[in-house]
Amino acid sequence: MRQRMNEKNSLIKEGFISFLFLGKSPLAPGTFGSFGALLLSYFIIENVLDYSAYLLLLLAGIFYYGGVQIAPWCEKKYGKDPGIYVIDEVIGYLITIGLLLVFGVKMNQTLWILSFLFFRIFDVLKIWPAKDLEKLEGGHGIILDDAAAGIQALIVLLLLIQFNVL
Repeated sequence: MRQRMNEKNSLIKEGFISFLFLGKSPLAPGTFGSFGALLLSYFIIENVLDYSAYLLLLLAGIFYYGGVQIAPWCEKKYGKDPGIYVIDEVIGYLITIGLLLVFGVKMNQTLWILSFLFFRIFDVLKIWPAKDLEKLEGGHGIILDDAAAGIQALIVLLLLIQFNVL
């Protein structure tokens, strides 16, 4: 009975950190996790309307808390900053979209595509401060580099909008 409970608990943790098992993709789990975040964002924006930005940022905060709590278990089971752990990509992407909405940007097809691409580029490149944040211990280090990538993507998008490139 106890073993069965532990297995169920592990499955729930795994489902959370892999964002509904998207992180179990054998190819580019971070990209699949980010795509899951794009779908979640799109669904919320289309259905929640007025409060979308705040819901996205609230979810990022909830996911952050859960991700930090589960990170030690995940690293013990899968190793340091494992590929299955994609809740960090979800958090980073939700930050990008949530803050775009806070700044009054209306999402369109071009912005959806560019937000995804810029977030993935910054997530992979780990430009300062992301590289330094990644060195923090536990879940904070796993997540904060992606939060930085989300903010970097946001800055580029806002600049492109400000200078009428988009």
